[in-house]
Amino acid sequence: MANGEFGLERELKIIKSGIRSVFTPHIPVDEIQHFFGREEEATRLVSVINSPGQHILVYGDRGVGKTSLAKTTCKVLLHRIQRGLFFEKSCDSNDCFSTVFEEPLEKSGIDFSFKERTQTHNESGGAGINLGMAKADVTSKREVKTTTSAIFKPNSPSWVANQLKDMSGVFLIDEADSIQSNEDKKKISELIKLLSDCNSDFKLVVVGIAKTGEELTAGHPSVERCLKEVSLQRMCNDDLKKIILNGMKSLSLIPDDYVVNKIVDISAGYPHFTHLISLKCGEYAISNNERHITRNTLKVALSEAVKDSEGALKRMFDTTLRALNKPAEYKLLLLTAAYCKSPEFRSAELREKLNSKFGVNIDSQSLSRRLTLLTKGDKLTILEKPARGCFQFTDPRMPSFLKMALNSDDNEI
Repeated sequence: MANGEFGLERELKIIKSGIRSVFTPHIPVDEIQHFFGREEEATRLVSVINSPGQHILVYGDRGVGKTSLAKTTCKVLLHRIQRGLFFEKSCDSNDCFSTVFEEPLEKSGIDFSFKERTQTHNESGGAGINLGMAKADVTSKREVKTTTSAIFKPNSPSWVANQLKDMSGVFLIDEADSIQSNEDKKKISELIKLLSDCNSDFKLVVVGIAKTGEELTAGHPSVERCLKEVSLQRMCNDDLKKIILNGMKSLSLIPDDYVVNKIVDISAGYPHFTHLISLKCGEYAISNNERHITRNTLKVALSEAVKDSEGALKRMFDTTLRALNKPAEYKLLLLTAAYCKSPEFRSAELREKLNSKFGVNIDSQSLSRRLTLLTKGDKLTILEKPARGCFQFTDPRMPSFLKMALNSDDNEI
């Protein structure tokens, strides 16, 4: 059996190389030595959070590296500047203000556990029992179980602030967009202001998917002075190249210039795709005892990367194609749309690009009709119309996925 039984020989080579600690598409980077790119942003955040009364809010699209930046910043801050504690909370839809702060509050000495105790009560005093010949005194014993819970209910920002203000450390609140209630988001903002007012060394770093900072603070007006908002945009090409070249160098792998440029092009500013494709390139090379990452390596890696991509993107793509009568024609249309420079594009731009790159001529009415069809459906569609005559992908990461899925046959645009 190739690569040993169930591919174990191949897997052992990959594990031994350590490549999955260098290229990490499915988990945030949290090791300083593996953090490439975003150095400027990290430096700025370290400076901000080390300033008295300042806290940080990091927001942006999914996949741009928000959590990696926040984790690395916190580690640099704690390991090299401060000596405080580090807490991390990844929120979900069931979380509220009180559940978010349970761990740091427990560390401060608050006990939220439920306790059960048994009380024994003795009763005596001449309870008479006639046993025929004698009369005896007896003592009755009664056991009563009572369950008590902590009286602390940290729903008040001022109460929580009083418990945490003397603590030194950083609390990373990730996935803050998952918190459903705006009231709970406002309470987090109020807590930040209160900690800032008392110049506490306990700092909050709030991270979430959002288009504006107000979405994560519920528009709380008083927090602006003490909360540094950082809108994290897509990474520039030079930083994406750093991820590839520095990572490959640490593994003694040598990628061709074509491969590096192609990965950067497909990634379109999303480090997630840079990590994913680089990982698959490296795994293929390592398993075949090769050092050079070539065009052929990339072709295999793109196919593997599509299989390992996020399920939501794959499902949207597959569902769209299954509903179409001529999926091959729409593949070319979608691939061309993926290479449009701006998030929004018009049918005229797409028509010109189809003609100049592929020699495909299509009349404007037919093209508009096909684009409009891609915005129709009962479920989430692959395209949407933000304005009359304009189209854009519903998920901004979809163009990168399309380039991986449809470019592995060496189509060039």
